[in-house]
Amino acid sequence: MKNLSKKRAADYERVLVNRFWDYGFAVMRAPSSSGTSKMPRPDVFAGSAEKGMLLAVEIKTSRQDVFYIQPEQIQGLLEFADRLGAKSYVAVKFVGKRMDFLFLSVPESLTQSKGGSYRITVENLKLKGVDFYTLINEKERKGQK
Repeated sequence: MKNLSKKRAADYERVLVNRFWDYGFAVMRAPSSSGTSKMPRPDVFAGSAEKGMLLAVEIKTSRQDVFYIQPEQIQGLLEFADRLGAKSYVAVKFVGKRMDFLFLSVPESLTQSKGGSYRITVENLKLKGVDFYTLINEKERKGQK
């Protein structure tokens, strides 16, 4: 059962990878959950010279209404993004909630719990998250203001 859930998570990652590619981004899936590397890296790295965007994305899926991310994982994402000059996001999909992935800007849109982890809820995601199309058009949107 555990392998099946990892396969499903990888399938969701591939959906996002393909979506980035279809919208003109160079994209690479580099999940680090296997523990083969001590260096921090995001699940997905995407960039578009045309849009002037570099994105480091950690992907999370959950069947629950709330889940937690360890601070070390967020710190690793931020370190990777900082070294590369990328913007860091957590892409979240609550499976079974009839929602697509929404992207939370890291660390601005994350809520830290009393225990120090980051708590992500369906409600917070709906409030602070942006959809894929808004994310990839962020620079044009800001330029119109």
